[in-house]
Amino acid sequence: MNVKDKSADGMGQPQPSEATAPGKPPKLGLRHALARERYLFKVDLYLDGRVPTRIRKRILADLRNSIDADAESTSIKEVLEGLGKPSELAASYAEGADQSRPLWTTGVVAALCVLMVYWLFLFTFTFGMLAVAMQAGGEFHSHFFFLKVTAFSGDNGVGIGWTGNAALWFPMALAAIAFIPASRAWRMFGRRRG
Repeated sequence: MNVKDKSADGMGQPQPSEATAPGKPPKLGLRHALARERYLFKVDLYLDGRVPTRIRKRILADLRNSIDADAESTSIKEVLEGLGKPSELAASYAEGADQSRPLWTTGVVAALCVLMVYWLFLFTFTFGMLAVAMQAGGEFHSHFFFLKVTAFSGDNGVGIGWTGNAALWFPMALAAIAFIPASRAWRMFGRRRG
C-alpha cells in the first residue's frame, strides 16, 4: 500500500493539543488592558451623576466587551479613536437621562485632594518647626489651625507631636466642605421629594 501518513510529514490536521481552546479569547496584553481601563474610567467619570449606577455598570461592561472584540482585528488605539472622546461617548449614553443625580465620584476625589493638601501643609509646617528646634535646641509649641504642634530637640532626643481633638475633626470638616459642593449631595434630597 502506498498511502502516505499525513501526520508523519506534519501536513495533516492539527492535533488536539495544537488547537486553540474553543471559547477562550486571545490574550490582548497589559498595554491593551491599561488603555482600555483608562478610557472606561474616563467614560465612567463623565457618566457619574447622569446615569444610575446599575445602568452605568452595564454600559461599561458592554463597552469593555466591544473594545476587546474589536481589538482582536485592529489596534487598541484605533478602536478607542473610533469610539470618540470619552466625554462625547458618555453624553450620547446620557441623553434623556435624569441629570439631577449627585456626583459621588467627584465629591470623593475633591475630599481626598483637600485631605492630601491639608496633610502636606501640616507636615511641612511641623518639619519646619523641627528644623528650627534642631538648630536652636529646646522645645517649641505652635498652632496649625486648631491643632497644637510641638517640636523638640535636646540631649534626650528629637521629636514632633500633635495634641488636641482638632487632629481628627478639622481635616474631616475640610473634607466634608469639599465633598458636599463637589458632589452636589443635596440633589439626593430633591430626588426623594420628587
